[in-house]
Amino acid sequence: MSNWFTADTHFGSDSKEIMVRDNRPFKDINEYTEEQIRIWNEQAYSGDTIYVIGDFCNCGPKIEKDFSSGLAVSERINAHIILIIGNNEQRAIDEFFNSSFDKFREYCLTDPSCKFDDVKLNDYVDIKGEKFFLTHKPTDHAKDCQTLFGHTHRYGGLWKSFGFNVGVDLNHFRLFSEEDIMYMLSKKKKYWDDDMAINS
Repeated sequence: MSNWFTADTHFGSDSKEIMVRDNRPFKDINEYTEEQIRIWNEQAYSGDTIYVIGDFCNCGPKIEKDFSSGLAVSERINAHIILIIGNNEQRAIDEFFNSSFDKFREYCLTDPSCKFDDVKLNDYVDIKGEKFFLTHKPTDHAKDCQTLFGHTHRYGGLWKSFGFNVGVDLNHFRLFSEEDIMYMLSKKKKYWDDDMAINS
């Protein structure tokens, strides 16, 4: 059994603006969604767990409100899914669940259209003896360990002094494996943190 990581998928039938804003190389949201489902089911087996670190679904501040079709993508994924909520889930919570995280979580865990194993505000995981904090926004990073986050899409870059951005746009639309995370951590410790050419 393996753990996998991603963020900022923004699934949803009316999630069109994200395709343009992030220059995602797909014809439309349907092609993108089908390709993501294919990739996830190819990478992660039924006993594996995919941690989606926020914005699994799309719920925009103005017109993009079909969060339920985004959440329903989970039903087509073979692996287990643990959702760490992002700002898009929080918008859905505020607008459709009377600002109740518990009601949103219950919907994700019990609605027949969904297949989540758990929904959390944040979480910790152990990867090969290293502790990582999982939270959507990088500003909420942990002080006592490395953080895996999303939210900034490709624009914030892959790594920070406090951890790694596991957004879908930063790994050719593939899931980050535990091996990917540990490889990046080794490079971060050996090179990136001390390279003044990229830290000035």
